[in-house]
Amino acid sequence: MKALEIKNLSIVLSGKEILKDINLSLEEGKFLGIVGPNGSGKTTFLKSILGLIKPLAGMVRVLGKSSEECLSEGVFGYVPQHLNLDINFPARAIDVVTMGLYGRLGFFRWPSKKDKEKASEYIALIGMSGHENFPFGEMSGGEQQRISIARALASNPKILILDEPSTGIDVVGQEDFYHLLKGFQMRLGLTIIMVSHDIGAVTAYVDEIACLNKILYYHGAPLGALDENVLGRLYGKNVDILIHSDVCDKCERLRK
Repeated sequence: MKALEIKNLSIVLSGKEILKDINLSLEEGKFLGIVGPNGSGKTTFLKSILGLIKPLAGMVRVLGKSSEECLSEGVFGYVPQHLNLDINFPARAIDVVTMGLYGRLGFFRWPSKKDKEKASEYIALIGMSGHENFPFGEMSGGEQQRISIARALASNPKILILDEPSTGIDVVGQEDFYHLLKGFQMRLGLTIIMVSHDIGAVTAYVDEIACLNKILYYHGAPLGALDENVLGRLYGKNVDILIHSDVCDKCERLRK
């Protein structure tokens, strides 16, 4: 089944054309990376998949249904760039992860001991067992993003959507982060759709890549996105891409 099918999608916000005539499809269980310059419509594209923005024209189908249906059914797990939590609010890691259960629990039922045990399982899944009671606001950027993923996974989604998840994470941390996502895709059978600014790194981990800057310049195998003609049209100028060979080697071992 197709996880995502988009036909002739165009979006206008406040009189400005953000996306124009986008056509893209993605099979279930695939990892799609979306790249492009700042202001290219990447976040708007994600929000259209989530059913949070209405298109001017075109169609978005997710697992054969409308985005709105999938949103109400808990199909999506969403990881934004930053969780909008008040830094003065004393939320622990386990509290943040438990928020991912609210769609199933309802807002008027307090999480049970079993619910918190479930949240702890997801914290262990992201490699942070023992951090349940750590204050979320005092964690590093990489730790916060891992907890955000655990929160998204707690809803048991079929599609994980991430918006610039590696922002604020150092190079080594980014590599570990992408490796973690690839592992979830393979072990849990997740479909993953991720926006990233780092085209050089994500090509080592994703199955497909989409180059977006108002229009879709390219969608296909990751290495095809590194073609100088594609990059020149996408960014509007000549660019140099640095790819670390050890990242590619790790990805090959993971795929095997």
